[in-house]
Amino acid sequence: MMPQGLQRAPIGSPVASGQGTALQTVRDRFQRWLFEQALPFWATTGCDGTPSHPAMRGAQESLTLAGVPALPPFKRVRVQARQLFVFSWASLRGWKQAEACAAGIFDFLLKARTPDGGWVCRLTPEGSVLDATADLYDLAFVVFALAWYGRLDKSGHAVALARETLCWIQAHMGAPTGGFFNTLPQKDAPRQQNPHMHLLEAVLALYETTRDAADLAMAHDLYALFSTRFQDAETGILGEFFTENWQPAPGEAGNWVEPGHHFEWVWLLHEYTRLSGVQTAHQSQRLYAFALQHGVNVHTAFAYDGIGRDGTVLKASSRLWVQGEALRGVLTVNPQDTADHLAARMADTLLPRYFTGCPEGTWLDQLDAAGQPAVTAIPTSSLYHIVTAFEALDQAASRL
Repeated sequence: MMPQGLQRAPIGSPVASGQGTALQTVRDRFQRWLFEQALPFWATTGCDGTPSHPAMRGAQESLTLAGVPALPPFKRVRVQARQLFVFSWASLRGWKQAEACAAGIFDFLLKARTPDGGWVCRLTPEGSVLDATADLYDLAFVVFALAWYGRLDKSGHAVALARETLCWIQAHMGAPTGGFFNTLPQKDAPRQQNPHMHLLEAVLALYETTRDAADLAMAHDLYALFSTRFQDAETGILGEFFTENWQPAPGEAGNWVEPGHHFEWVWLLHEYTRLSGVQTAHQSQRLYAFALQHGVNVHTAFAYDGIGRDGTVLKASSRLWVQGEALRGVLTVNPQDTADHLAARMADTLLPRYFTGCPEGTWLDQLDAAGQPAVTAIPTSSLYHIVTAFEALDQAASRL
């Protein structure tokens, strides 16, 4: 379904000449930007190393708006893991420069592993432990990255580490009321669905790498948690912040809803169904209908950063990652993009609005409510969302 009043693309525009042409045209432009500008930039300036060892100190944490490394006094493990995924994916797609970057980031990432099989959350730029907190969000991306790197690593080391990490999470972070703690040591903060979502993504990626049914086991538990705790049974809305017993958190936190995560779960539930056979279409459709009706600007096709449980827009800005997940969600529900070419329109906004007005191969990470840049840095972590959005677009365009 489309929000009432969502404007059609103008006749004669690149995305209005037929759904196949629309998706294929914008896919081709996106592909050129990604493989000819973005990946070469992030494999050089975006890595911390030398020409012969391009990522011997891993990936850069972030860049200034001038496109040079910002050099903060830390490197987050989640950023290293996301970039390990990016270059593993690029290598599997045949981009030859990526394998050396993936290998370097993998070696650097290992510096974050603890003797008992866990992972710290922050390193110094040189690779010493800066913050030994175990963060579920970071651990989820470690497993995800190892699952993808395992498709390049024929030794089996990466897959073994991914499995050991999942065992560590189960042994150390399980909560008595279901799911896992956000961090160890625990902090006085609401429980969150977001790290569990990415943990499910990671488990599915590992299963797709190994095709071992044992690697899918945690996915069923995480899906059950989604079904009984994260998605409201009456409204179908996805909550973000919860009490210890998985009730909506009090105050503004409990009312906060993110369209980007609704769309992300739409894609994730589809993947779970594809890999497990468990049917999730009804739950997915409820997420999708709410996000599309309330979370997408009817004039621009930008997805909002935050809304309330009643659909009220609470944060009208538009992060880049939200647009990528909206694109994946729309293509999951409507892969032929027959509903007013919405997916093609969403993809088409990335190139002139987010990928220009910044150093070549980089991005504006957020636009404000008026569509103007609202950025102070170029976060490396966004490339993960860009790549996953492109993958969905490429698959849809190729089918057409």
